Amino acid sequence: MLTDLKTIKTTTLANGARIVTEVVDHVYSASIGVWVDVGSQDETVENNGVSHCLEHMLFKATTTRSAQDIAQQIEDVGGSLGASTGKENTCFYGRVLGDQLPVAIDLLFDMLLNSTLSDDDLDLERQVILEEIKMYDDDPEDFGHETLILNIWPNHPLSRPITGTLESVEGITSKMLRQHVDRYYSPERLVVSIAGNFDEHRAIEQISNLLAGKTRGQYERQIPPTAVNKINCLRYKEIEQAHVSIATRGLDITHEDKYVAAILDLCMGGNVSSRLFQEVREKRGLVYTINTFRESHSAGGLFGVYAGASPKHVKKVLDLVSKEFKRTKKEGFTAEEIERAKTQLRSELLLGLESMRSRGSRNAYSELYFRRQLTVEEIVKEIDLVSDEQVRSLAKQLLVPEDLSLVVVGPQDELQTSYEISC
Repeated sequence: MLTDLKTIKTTTLANGARIVTEVVDHVYSASIGVWVDVGSQDETVENNGVSHCLEHMLFKATTTRSAQDIAQQIEDVGGSLGASTGKENTCFYGRVLGDQLPVAIDLLFDMLLNSTLSDDDLDLERQVILEEIKMYDDDPEDFGHETLILNIWPNHPLSRPITGTLESVEGITSKMLRQHVDRYYSPERLVVSIAGNFDEHRAIEQISNLLAGKTRGQYERQIPPTAVNKINCLRYKEIEQAHVSIATRGLDITHEDKYVAAILDLCMGGNVSSRLFQEVREKRGLVYTINTFRESHSAGGLFGVYAGASPKHVKKVLDLVSKEFKRTKKEGFTAEEIERAKTQLRSELLLGLESMRSRGSRNAYSELYFRRQLTVEEIVKEIDLVSDEQVRSLAKQLLVPEDLSLVVVGPQDELQTSYEISC
C-alpha cells in the first residue's frame, strides 16, 4: 500500500481545533505547520494586507520572548521556522529533529497566542513590508500578474493583493492587528499538521494543553463565487523584455475535474515537453520562459499562460498561443502526451511523500478543503481515469473568447498600441 490512513490521525478538540498527525518512522525530522483559515480574501479595502502584516508581526516578540529569543531558541536545536500568507489561509511552520518537536510547538504557539503586537515593532516591520511591496512592483512578471488579478476579478475579495498596497499598509495599526487575531485566530479555524518521526501522544497532549481555555469564534466566511471580467491592457515599464499574461476562467480547488485541469496544464505548457514550450521556445527561440498556470481557490479559479519575450516578438508569441488553444479544442492531445502528464502527476505526488513538509502540507490541505484525508491511492486512481476526451472537453469549456484576458507589460516605445489573443 502506498499510504495507510491508519498512520494519519485527526484529533478534533472540544473547541474545534484540529490536529492532524502522521508518524513516519524512517526519517529523523518532524515538520509542523499551523494553518489558520484566514487570508487576504477575508480583508477589506481599508485593511488589505493585515493578514500578511500579522504573519510578519508574530515573529517580533511575545510576552516572554524577544524576536532574537525566538530565532535563537529554534536554532539552538538545529531547527527553523517560517510562515506564508495566501488568499485563503496563513501558515506558520517549523522543521526540527523529531525529538525537538516540543520546542517548535512551544515557540509557534507562543507566537500565535502571546504576541505583543507593539506599536514600535509595527513601525519597524511596516517599513520591511513596504519594501517588499516595492520589490514585487519592480518585478514585471509579478506586476503583470497582479494587474491581471485586480482587473479580471474586479471588486472581488480574491483580487486584493496578499501584501496589501502601499496606502493600505501605511494605515494598519496595532489595534487592527489585535482585532484580526480576535476575529480569525480562533481554535475552530486552526489546523495543526505534523509529519515525521515524533512522539504523537506527547505532541497532541502539548497542543491540547496550549489551546485549553480557547473558545470557538463567531465568524463565518461568506465569499461570493468569482465572475471573470474580460480585459485587454498594456502597462508600460522601462524594461528590456515584454511580459505577457493570458488568463481565462479556471476551476475551484475542490472541483471534480481538478485532475483533468492538471493534465491540461501539463500538456499545454506545464513542462519542457509541453506544446507551448516546444513550439514557442524550442522550435522558434522566441522566449526564454513560457508556461501555463492554474490558480484555484474555494470561490473560483484561473487558467492561463505566462511568457517573457522581446517586445518585437510579442505578436508572434500570441499568434502561436492562439494557434495552440484552437488546436487543443479541436484535436485534444495524443495518448502519449496524456500518459506523460499522468506519469508526472503521479511522480510528483509520490516523490512528495519523501518530504515531511510536503506530507504535512498535503494532510492540512485535505483537512482544510475536503474535511477528510485523501489517500494516495484515491488520487492516483482519479488521475488514471482522466481521458483525452475529458481534457479536450474542459479546454472547450475554459478557452472561450468571452473569458480570455490579456495583459502585456513592457517598454512603451517598443510595443504595439494593442494586441489580441484568440481561441
